[in-house]
Parts: sequence; structure tokens; C-alpha cells
Amino acid sequence: MRTIGILGGALSLLVLAGCAADPTNDPRSGGFFGGVRGLAAGDYELRQQELQGQRDDSLNELRALREEGAALETERKMKADEVAAQRRQLAALKARNRETARQIEQLQRTKSATEQRTAELRRKQQLLTRDIQRFETELDRGQLSAAQAEARRLSLERQYDAIKNL
Repeated sequence: MRTIGILGGALSLLVLAGCAADPTNDPRSGGFFGGVRGLAAGDYELRQQELQGQRDDSLNELRALREEGAALETERKMKADEVAAQRRQLAALKARNRETARQIEQLQRTKSATEQRTAELRRKQQLLTRDIQRFETELDRGQLSAAQAEARRLSLERQYDAIKNL
């Protein structure tokens, strides 16, 4: 019986040694005896510190990402403001360009009207010149009486005044 007791004790020690031996020092593995060993050896505390370090690293990374996100959002807003300002300036430029185009069209209409008026004046002036030459020729030939000459001269002056007043 004693041998059975010794064998049982040795077997128990082997089982305990197998359960308590955790080559990774991970307190989550190893069962009850591994947990007791982890408490005694400080493995739980090391594991807890390691996890807190990972959590702190994750939190720091999250903070950095949030700061970067905020900086990117600020930059996006600045870019959006710049684009909006550029669009306003472009709209003002387009409005000024449309106004210039309207002025050009008005000048073209004015030019066209002036050209038409000039053509009409030139035509009337040429008629007056022709009528003056005819009157001069008739005077030189003596074909007109004094009353006819006076009437023709007054007619030519009225014709001239009509041209001048256009």
C-alpha cells in the first residue's frame, strides 16, 4: 500500500508539473494549477500590463487617427472654402464678360446705325453735289432766269440744311 501511495504521489506530482508548466507563461492556459502558478509567478500581472499596454497603444493610435481626421476635415473645409471663393470670382468674371459682350453688341448696333446714317448722308451729299454742278452748268450757259436761279439756289440751300440736320 505504501508503494501505491508513493506511486500515486509521484503520479500526482507529474500531473501537477505537467499542468503547471506553461512554456509561454500565458495565464489563460494551464488550467487551475497553471492559474495558481501564474498568480504566484506574477504572470497574470505581466499579462495584464501587456494588455493595458496594447490598449494604451490602441487608444493612442485612435487619438492620432482622430487628430489626423480632424486635420483632414479642416483641410477639406479650407479647400471647399477656396473652391467656393474661386467659383464666386469666376461668376463675377463671367458676369463682367457678359456685360462686355452686351456693350460690344450695343456698339455694333450703334456702328451699324452709324454706317447706315453715314451711307444715307453720303448719298444725299452726292445728290446735292450733282444738283450744285447742274445748277452751275445751267448758270454758265445762261439757261435760267434770275427768278429761276434764285429759286434753284434756295432749293439747294434747303437740301443742304436737311443734310446738315440729319
